[in-house]
Order: sequence, then structure tokens, then C-alpha cells
Amino acid sequence: MKHLKALFVFALAAVVSAPAFAETQNVKVSGSIDAYWFYRHNYDLRDDNDSGAAPAGTSVQSPDHSGNNVHRSEGDDFFMTITQIEVSADLTDNVSTVINLINQRDWNATYFGSDDDASYDEFVVLLDLAYVQMKEIFYSPLTLTIGRQDLLFGRGFIIGWNPQDPKFAIQADEYTQIQSFDAVRATLDFNPWTLDFVYSKIDENSHDPEDDKDLYIANINYKFAEYNAVAELYWITENDRAALRFTGSDSQTRNNDTHMIGGRVQFDPISQITIGGELAYQFGNYSADVDSPERDRSAWALDIFAEYRWDYEWKPMIGIEYVHLSGEDNVGVGTTDEYNAWNGNYRGPVYGWIRDYQEVYYSTSQSVDQIAGQNQQHISIYGSIKPLEDLQLSANYFYFWTDEDVHTTPGDQSSPVLDEELGHEIDTAVIYNYTEDVTFAFYANWFIPGDHYIEENDATASEYISRVTVTF
Repeated sequence: MKHLKALFVFALAAVVSAPAFAETQNVKVSGSIDAYWFYRHNYDLRDDNDSGAAPAGTSVQSPDHSGNNVHRSEGDDFFMTITQIEVSADLTDNVSTVINLINQRDWNATYFGSDDDASYDEFVVLLDLAYVQMKEIFYSPLTLTIGRQDLLFGRGFIIGWNPQDPKFAIQADEYTQIQSFDAVRATLDFNPWTLDFVYSKIDENSHDPEDDKDLYIANINYKFAEYNAVAELYWITENDRAALRFTGSDSQTRNNDTHMIGGRVQFDPISQITIGGELAYQFGNYSADVDSPERDRSAWALDIFAEYRWDYEWKPMIGIEYVHLSGEDNVGVGTTDEYNAWNGNYRGPVYGWIRDYQEVYYSTSQSVDQIAGQNQQHISIYGSIKPLEDLQLSANYFYFWTDEDVHTTPGDQSSPVLDEELGHEIDTAVIYNYTEDVTFAFYANWFIPGDHYIEENDATASEYISRVTVTF
């Protein structure tokens, strides 16, 4: 077995290193500059406490100013710039490479939250993409992509996003443009069938494989000849031995392994209508901490949507979508009950620019508020028009409610249950294409808490963003 492994490593090294001596046929340099201005008000859902957005995992400041995030305003006001340079090269024998370098920074910011001593590398240039792609390698339908790359399958409902802010240089981490995976991807194109097999190293920690997080993907896609129809089936496994690593003589490493099976269908019954749906099931195991018993996973996710596009000069479009992300009502650390909360670490679509990041990046003032992206259902109605060729107006309305009960005392099933209504969100956008290379945009978003949030924790959160994008 050792000789076989050594032979495989040698062959892979030979394949990767061979293009280094290949002749360069074409080199393209491109890039972009995105400049943002943010204003956020009552992101913690608490009014009159002189605090804006609080980092997830920290305590929200109370009205008597006894919290640990000391501000002098209900809002946050800051600027951010993201700059990218990408170099792509076509080599001989169907070999190509891509390197993307990025700097993302808040303008002259010092820290976010209570960590006054944090040292941030504001002007550091980071590696976003770095991969080599070899088409028709060994076998004409096979394409092999090795290195740091973006991954998106279907509409991104399961795999599409891997957000990173390595230098903690931006406050609005949900707007990071570093979303890549360190991965090896093999794609077999048997038109109309496409088969993808991916291995990705999510977290290495030490070089001991017992503290890693690895992602495995097998995806089968079929494109029909009519109705712009597509069908997908997939199996995805996240082996997580990193979250609950060995921490001491009295503890042990716990695995949080998640296996997903699912499928997606989408088609246009007529050219103006698109209908689609996706259903996924998770199983595996879950542990709340290294000393808690292991629980079996059993979770569901469902996405159903429909869109209608008018054949009119303004190009109006309207859509409706329902999303179900299952939840767990018993979050006690000592229970062995089945764990039903959805694990959506790599989901791409944003379901509310404010709601989707509550308890992910930002704490709310409700102490038992659960992380967004699980134990949640919502229905959304969205639409857009283009009154001018270069101007687009769009809006999205969301109504959120819980899937399972949320108790006022986590783990105590006899404690009172909070109302299921999480709230409403309205997201709007105005986008103006000044030239082919320059775009101006303005976004205004509001989250209105529902009865799930008790008094003093139910202030409306708002966000206003202007953005200028230049591409070259």
C-alpha cells in the first residue's frame, strides 16, 4: 500500500510540474476595484444602547452601558475597498493556469469589537485563486483542476460559498470576495451528462489527519435537449475532526461528520417561466462539545422557486421562493436525541442580507437567538425592472419563521417556548451601469423582528450601502 501511495504522489507531482515548462500561448491580466460605504443601524436589535453591530459570540451592550462593546452611536459608519488582480495563462496541450491576488480592507480601521490589541494587516495582498486546469488529460472527456479554486454546483444551495477574512481586515465579512476552496476537481464531460468529483481540504490544523476538516463531493448533472431543463444528483460528505479537537488529558476528539444526498430539477415550461426545486437530506453524527455524547444527525433542506419574465421593454421579472432549513428544539449538551439542525456551511444564496448573518457574524440582543441558516423557514417574493437600458431596480421581501421550538432556557424542554415568527426583511437595490467598466449601486435593507424577539430586543435593523465597481 505504501508503494502504491508513493507511486500516486509521484504521478500527481509529474502531472502538475510538467506544465511549468510548457510554452505560454496567451496571457490575460484583469482585475477590479470595489469601493463601499456602509451605514448600519441597530444591527444588534436593541435601541438606545449606543451600540451598532456586535461580533457574533459577544454580549450585546445593554441600555445601562454594561456590555463589553463600547460605542457612542446606534449605528456603524465605515468604508471598505476590495482590490483584485487576476492573471490567466493558456499553455500548450490544453493546459491553463489562473492566479488571483486580492486586498480587502476597511479604510484605516483599527479593530472590530472588544479586542483592542488585535493587529491587522490592512494592506496585505492575499492569494484568492491559484489553480492549474488540464483538459483532455489521459482521457478526452476528463478535465482536472488542482489548486485554490471557486466551487459552485447548481444554484449554490449546498455548495457555492466558502467565505474567508484571513487578516480580519473587514467588518462586513459577508461581503468578502475570498470564497475559494483548496481542492482537486475531476470533471467528466459526456454531453449531456457531466460528472464532477471533488476533494477539498477545508482545515488542516496540524499535519495530523485526526484534526482536519475535509470535503468530498460527487455531482451528476444532466441537461435535457428541451425546455432548458436540468437535473442533478449529488452526494457530499464533510468530515469534521477540527471543530472539536483533542484539548486535554480529560477530553477526546469528536467527529462532526455530515453526509448529504440530494437532487435538483429546473426547467422552463415556456420561455418566460422558470420552475425549480431542490431537496437534500443530511445524516451522520453530531457532538455539542468534546465531553458530550454523540448524536445521530437527521436534517432536511428544501428549496422551491418559480419566476416569470415579461416580454416587455423594461424586462420586468417576478419570482417566489420557499426555503425550509430544519432545526433542533433540544440543544442540551447532555442529550443523545437525534440532532435535526441543518448544517449549511457552504450555501451560496443569501436569504436576507441582514437576517442571514445573525449569530453568524453579528450577535443579536436576544441571548437564546439561534444561528441563521438552520431552524428556519421563509417565503420570499422578489422582482426587478430595467426602466432604462443601463438602470436596474430590484426588491426582495422575506417572511421568516422557525421550524422547531426555541426555548427560553436552552436544553430545558420544560421552559417556555418563544413565538415562531422571526420577522420580515426587505432588501432593495438600484444598479446603474455608467459605462461597460464602471457600475454604481445603492442598497437599502431592513429587518423587522417578529414576535419571536421579546421587548427591548426587537428594534428594526437597517443597512444602507453605496458601491462603485470598476473592472478592467
